[in-house]
Amino acid sequence: MVNNCAAIVLAAGDSTRLGQPKQLVRIGRESLLRRTTRLALKVGCSPTFVVLGANAEMLSVELTDLGCSPIVNENWPSGIASSIKAGVQAALETSPLPECILILVCDQPGLGLPILRNLLSTHSSQRKIATASRYRETVGVPAVFDREVFAELLQLSGDQGARRILLRHLDQVAAVDFPDGDFDIDTPEDLAQLGLRRS
Repeated sequence: MVNNCAAIVLAAGDSTRLGQPKQLVRIGRESLLRRTTRLALKVGCSPTFVVLGANAEMLSVELTDLGCSPIVNENWPSGIASSIKAGVQAALETSPLPECILILVCDQPGLGLPILRNLLSTHSSQRKIATASRYRETVGVPAVFDREVFAELLQLSGDQGARRILLRHLDQVAAVDFPDGDFDIDTPEDLAQLGLRRS
């Protein structure tokens, strides 16, 4: 496993299409936000930053007692890049400087410890500039980014997400299969599908 890996959980959006905060959708007794953060911590990522924006005060309650570091990104309406940058900047202010950063979103209900462990162990053994999840014939988050590309993460803008960097350096990216990675919670239909999958 990788030593000294920080994590950034992206949870700043306002879930406009869903009509309610997707971060609070529950898997069993746990919200997606709390579950994703707990998994990042359990896999050994330290520090783990959770980037909040819309509904930050309400959502921060979900993180009580986890031992993570919440960050409020006031610039969240400008797009996901601002949240990635807020998390990376926070990681760069820690000591020692992380060797890599695991970036996660909080609306992938199929995420589990095996995926995260596989990402970190693959990154450790292959030492590419990034190790990404593979689903829907592409690569995406969760993904581990090596220190070598921290500066590129800070250069993202607007709605440019981390996938942009993965695709730019595809020949230098290791991939781990995440069969359910393409299912996330964006709409009421997604929420209904989640209920069917869990019934």
